[in-house]
Amino acid sequence: MKTIVAILLSCAALCCAQESTTPQQEPPAANVKRLQSVTWDLATHKLIWIVEKGSVVDGEFVPQTKVKYEVAPDEAFMAYAGEKRPVSEEEAASLHHLLDTLSLYCVESVVWWDHSGEPASPEPTRTKPQPTPASKTVKVAAKMQ
Repeated sequence: MKTIVAILLSCAALCCAQESTTPQQEPPAANVKRLQSVTWDLATHKLIWIVEKGSVVDGEFVPQTKVKYEVAPDEAFMAYAGEKRPVSEEEAASLHHLLDTLSLYCVESVVWWDHSGEPASPEPTRTKPQPTPASKTVKVAAKMQ
């Protein structure tokens, strides 16, 4: 009896092992989204970004539609497709701090540019920039739509 149980357990383990080595199928290419642009509008105090929806054809992203999202940290809401949802005061304050830091960087960079005239490093290196997470194409699960 113990031998039969051991054989059954071994067979079950082998079946599971075979299933896990099977390559997983790619989700449909139509579920691909890409972040196109991000804008911090100081006049309205809103962070606005555009997401392109599309597909991958021959390894290249082909956009089909664009959608706009926005967050207003002063008013503590996020909006998409005409619907507004509140965000926590803590999230709004954290985002505001991040955007203030970005704004300060921009101002300081303009001052540096206007007054320095020298490159930031004596010999700038020319290397191909690595893609940031914001510029990568992301496949979105059907549940997320």
